[in-house]
Amino acid sequence: MRARSHDHHAEQTYSYARRRPEDTTCYQIVQSTLNTFIQNRDIEGRPLPDYVIEEFDAFLKCGIPAHGFVRLVCETCKKEQITAFSCKRRGFCPSCSAKRQAEAAHHLTENVLPVAPYRQFVVSFPIPMRYWLNFNKTLLSKVHQIIIKVIHQHYITSAENIGIKNPLPGSITFMQRWGSACNLNPHLHILCLDGVFSVVGTSNDSTHTNQMKFSNVPTLSDLDTENILKAITSKVMKHLRKKGYLTSEGDVVQNPEAESLFADHPSLAQATEASIAGRIAFGPNAGRVITRIGSGFGYKEEAPLAKGSRCCSMNGFSLHANTSTNSLERDRLYKLIEYIARGPISNKRLEITQAGFVKLELKTAWADGTTHLLFTKEEFLEKLAALIPPPKTHLVRWNGIFRSNSPERKLIAPRPDVKKGFQFREQEEGDAKPKNYAWSKVLALVFKIDVTKCVHCNGKVRAIAAIQEQNEIVRYLKHQGIDHEPPARAPPR
Repeated sequence: MRARSHDHHAEQTYSYARRRPEDTTCYQIVQSTLNTFIQNRDIEGRPLPDYVIEEFDAFLKCGIPAHGFVRLVCETCKKEQITAFSCKRRGFCPSCSAKRQAEAAHHLTENVLPVAPYRQFVVSFPIPMRYWLNFNKTLLSKVHQIIIKVIHQHYITSAENIGIKNPLPGSITFMQRWGSACNLNPHLHILCLDGVFSVVGTSNDSTHTNQMKFSNVPTLSDLDTENILKAITSKVMKHLRKKGYLTSEGDVVQNPEAESLFADHPSLAQATEASIAGRIAFGPNAGRVITRIGSGFGYKEEAPLAKGSRCCSMNGFSLHANTSTNSLERDRLYKLIEYIARGPISNKRLEITQAGFVKLELKTAWADGTTHLLFTKEEFLEKLAALIPPPKTHLVRWNGIFRSNSPERKLIAPRPDVKKGFQFREQEEGDAKPKNYAWSKVLALVFKIDVTKCVHCNGKVRAIAAIQEQNEIVRYLKHQGIDHEPPARAPPR
């Protein structure tokens, strides 16, 4: 999707034009190297799991008309345009990540999150623990529960100390799986109410619905941040010792309890280990196989180390809680959600050098002065493969009053009946409940692009058909003079 400006002297307006993924750097890297990457893993006897191959295949179809599209027609001039299908995958696709990021920010600020202050908690883990969390969804869920319980308990205790009865905290967790170096780094971004709700009585109407009141609590201090991190590290390490991951002294025990998906696909396990450690797993530059990673957990008596305001580290864990918004900063809240819901790869930071290497620009220069990383194309695909979330991995989790089964959620949400997602049909009069946002409205609100207006006459455009059958795709594209052949993948080398 691209935008075109029509008026450079007034406020810019935009019209829809088909994006061309085949011209982007990430697409060209995958297109030219995927078959070679898959073949080399097969030759080594370490084939990639189906879900990884399917993710790459779907990415190469994303936004390509030859793989299906929606027909749009102008009701005035009768001219048509098309919108190609997206892959809607959760791995690394820059386009779908950007759409999901914008959609999440709009849906949460408009429909879910009440007008209240919010605080972002970022929790990262010791290096060996990142390996375990990626390989074991049960452990990830338990660790997440521990962290949320500790953070929520801080707000409950703070509220009770000022006389608030039955306080209800709430948070939404976004699990990010990557670092800026395209490395696997599972960590949590938690958007938390910076206060609590409580029930204050019932309304006077016949429904007798509970009324909710928001209350501020004392502002989070540096000492509060340290105490939260102490509780997190203590409870998580206790659980790790109980499950046999750590000794009583905090040393690492080789007990990853990898799920069958990783046990059955050593190529994926190696790519994951190498990605976490910042190494290469395959090819001529492959490092040694990692069998043990330094603990980084420290000692039980280790004290938190302050690294900034409301930011500290301990036993290899770190907690950052200095970013917050007040009740009036809805625009800032929107941008914060965009940040925590973003995807791992941006084409703006990728470049293919004249020598054929992939050059990745770091978001922030490292302490040693490094500003870019250089990969072969196969090495870059190896990094992408490690970032693809395994099946049934939940990347967004709702906690406290924001849980889907929370009876109080509908009492505080601005529009509790509106669901997230794109719909082609506009809401019609007589509908019993608000429907999902129409895809055109979301594009207009989020991207300032009005796809309901014709690019030729400004008439109203409507969707008339979704074309998915291959013969119909070819027939229509030929008739419109659009290339009906998808970009060819390079053969394996």
